Amino acid sequence: MNDLAQRLNVPVVDNRLVFPEPIATGSLTFVRLPNGVHVNIINCKMNQDWFICRKKIRKEFYTLRFHELTIPDTLEIRIGKEKLKESNTTRSIAYLTNTLSDWAYIGDKGTIYKGIDVLFDAHWLAGYLGVSNIDDVLSTYLSLQVENVHTEPLDSEYRRLMGEIVEVEDDNPMRLAIIQNRIMLLIERFFLRIYERKKNSHFDVPLSKTDIDRMMQVESVLTRDIFEPAPTISQLAKMVSISESKLKKDFKLIYGQPVYEYFQKIRMQTAKDKLLTGGHSVKEVAMELGYSNLSNFTIAFKKEFGLLPSKLLAAW
Repeated sequence: MNDLAQRLNVPVVDNRLVFPEPIATGSLTFVRLPNGVHVNIINCKMNQDWFICRKKIRKEFYTLRFHELTIPDTLEIRIGKEKLKESNTTRSIAYLTNTLSDWAYIGDKGTIYKGIDVLFDAHWLAGYLGVSNIDDVLSTYLSLQVENVHTEPLDSEYRRLMGEIVEVEDDNPMRLAIIQNRIMLLIERFFLRIYERKKNSHFDVPLSKTDIDRMMQVESVLTRDIFEPAPTISQLAKMVSISESKLKKDFKLIYGQPVYEYFQKIRMQTAKDKLLTGGHSVKEVAMELGYSNLSNFTIAFKKEFGLLPSKLLAAW
């Protein structure tokens, strides 16, 4: 951060760099967590064509990157000798890099860049995951770094955790505890999915990048407005020009749940968040989600969280 601030000729105040307006609108924030993990939080819109890189060094650290990129024209991701180009899309991805290889983004004016980068070394990760040989975990990830799995699509749970990190107020006395908790959940979720993929025999015949791009498009449309009825499987399949059976199979493979179970989980999480923020009755939340019958909503809520919405409010 200090190096970037020096190059941009701007100060770092309270571990935050505010980009000069000709470069970008937004900021980069550094957080040092009590457990030793370092975190960068970036949220900006680029106001000119841009290039950002991290040159390789001899000392090995890992960076787990959770990025949401809205790409108006083109973006090139470089990791070592690998290059991945994206055009006119929104890319929500998680992936792991290390300091033994160069890393860079090359993008165009208008790119919206939201991200959380988590920096740690192999010994810290081994201790956190409770494994004696962290090389086994990392080699599993590296073995999955083929075109289809090199970048993990961010699902609704990833995005929820990222949103809670970005939205916590600076003056919140629990700020570091909240950020640390959510960061640990992000790390745990990422490596758990690696483990699940290693066990999944379907990955012996991996999906292509095109297949994954299609499913990310489906997920984006499916979750665009959870207060409206979900598109039908037929509509989603036609949208991405594949069969209904392939859509259902590929979606579950990537996101871990069937299409409508995934949609319902997001709806119930939204209902829970609304109830916990206050100002909404159970009936109001149910109606907003399209439930004309309150008992159907309470049954669905209990199925997801194991308690009735009224009990949640009473406990809160």
